[in-house]
Amino acid sequence: MTSENRHNYISCPCPIFDQVPVAMLLADHELNVIEGNDAFWSGICGCEPPPEGTPLRDALPAELWDGVEKALSRAGENAGSVEVPGLRLYSSDQPQRVIDLRVSMASDPVRKVVVIAVNTVPDTGRRLTELTLLTDMIRVLRQETEVDRVLFATLTCATAGTGGIGFNRAWLFVVDPGGEWLEGRMALGPSSQEEAHEIWARVAAEPHTLDDFTAAYDRWAEREPKPLQEIVRSMRFSMRDDADRVPVLAAAQRRAIKIDDPADDDRVGDELREILDVDEFVVVPMLVSDQPRGVLMADNRYSHGPITDADIRLLTLFAQHAGLAIESALTWEEIQSSRRELEQAYTSLQRTQGELVRAEQLAAIGEMSARIAHDLRNPLVTIGGWAMDLKEEPGDPQVVQHAADIIAKESSHLEAILSMLLEPLAERQLHLAPVDLNALVVDRAMTCESGFKSKGIDIRLDLADGLPPVRGDIAQLRRSLQNLLDNAADAMPDGGTISLSTWQGEGNVWLRIEDTGVGLSKEATERIFDAFYSTKHYGSGIGLAVVWDTIRAHGFDIEVESRQEEGTAFIIRIPEIHTIQDVGADVDGV
Repeated sequence: MTSENRHNYISCPCPIFDQVPVAMLLADHELNVIEGNDAFWSGICGCEPPPEGTPLRDALPAELWDGVEKALSRAGENAGSVEVPGLRLYSSDQPQRVIDLRVSMASDPVRKVVVIAVNTVPDTGRRLTELTLLTDMIRVLRQETEVDRVLFATLTCATAGTGGIGFNRAWLFVVDPGGEWLEGRMALGPSSQEEAHEIWARVAAEPHTLDDFTAAYDRWAEREPKPLQEIVRSMRFSMRDDADRVPVLAAAQRRAIKIDDPADDDRVGDELREILDVDEFVVVPMLVSDQPRGVLMADNRYSHGPITDADIRLLTLFAQHAGLAIESALTWEEIQSSRRELEQAYTSLQRTQGELVRAEQLAAIGEMSARIAHDLRNPLVTIGGWAMDLKEEPGDPQVVQHAADIIAKESSHLEAILSMLLEPLAERQLHLAPVDLNALVVDRAMTCESGFKSKGIDIRLDLADGLPPVRGDIAQLRRSLQNLLDNAADAMPDGGTISLSTWQGEGNVWLRIEDTGVGLSKEATERIFDAFYSTKHYGSGIGLAVVWDTIRAHGFDIEVESRQEEGTAFIIRIPEIHTIQDVGADVDGV
């Protein structure tokens, strides 16, 4: 090549750099140095020009040679040019530099040559533009908190020609919370060539900012139909079974993947290939703490513009911020959902608490009523029974006297019950006094004798002599013993025998009430003293619960023994500490 021709190649302006003089190098087809300008050797390589014919591999810094080799492999034998933007160079005497490299295949009259053009000045401007775009896109993302609005803003930044990266279409996939699926969530872009031209014409006639585009979410959400949105929501990839598909690969490998020829790339798959119908597309991961949260997929379906390395780099940087924004939105959505659930649960709890309070109030009223009815029933039945005896034998002085005594006694019992019910709950206390246990047993036996005989029930007494008085509330002990006798009678619908026995031994005074009735099951034996538990279809389940409360309040113990079809026995143990050894004390036996 002549010196003049070489000068023409070296001094010619390169259109890609807007007429700015660039560092250039010429090499022959065997990739040997022909000639380079000073800007190339001293400014880029930082060395003296090597002799003509030196192989490029030996003449260029390793990073620059890698870039040239990459560009040549992409250019092949075509007489075109390939751009490698954003190439980073390192050297011992200069800080890191970022350059744009352009390799062109040309021919002079004698042979084919390779033209290598390098510039660092426009890169600074371009990177400043990229940084401005990225900053603006991040600002737009931070303005949104709702998940769908964040997704829309993300896709808008990827597709907006003004203020965005400028892809024709963008698709967004999110990894599900379980990490098993990559699910399509939203897509944005024209659905046809005609719609694309219409959008471009409208934007050209009336420029819009990135904020204008993202503010259009409400109109976009209301518009029907949205073909891309329907398509993307039908798509999902298994993180395990579809590990060889490009969206999953980009997420799993945490790197951007550009597909230059979808038709011959097995990583695309037939379904995705048919849906996209493009010559090339790119997929970049969205990472949070180095964990994949989703991917952004973009293409230029209608403009057929090339996807450059600069586009991929900017989309990759933006995707990291988008991933954080989407993660924050999803977390916020989950928090809001949990808050709503808690509010609903709290409202339900308040309603339930109100119902429980009302139920407890009704239960308390019911329990009180049942106790009153139970306590009043026994004296009234006794009074009624002896009143019938008076009616049948009004001329027998002994019957009249005995009946009158019992009726008077039971009337006093009723008055005591009513007085107790009228006392404030906090003031209800045991009125302890010496009680003759045997006398109490005889009193109750005589009171019940008439009514029990009509039912075929006999009462047998086996009372030990010399028992010490016990310290107790005579009224409440009387009620408890009456309840036990009534319970025994109810257990013998066909008649039987009730045996009452007392004795002293092992440091205690004992009282046993035993019947020959139907007996209790194991479950009934264990629960017989529970409030509202009853084995009788007409029972309230109050009587024996009251007995247990009364006996325990005195410091006594009560146990039950039972065998089905053989009978039941209630045994009351009164420790000696609750007896009175002073035989001269006044004793209440009835």
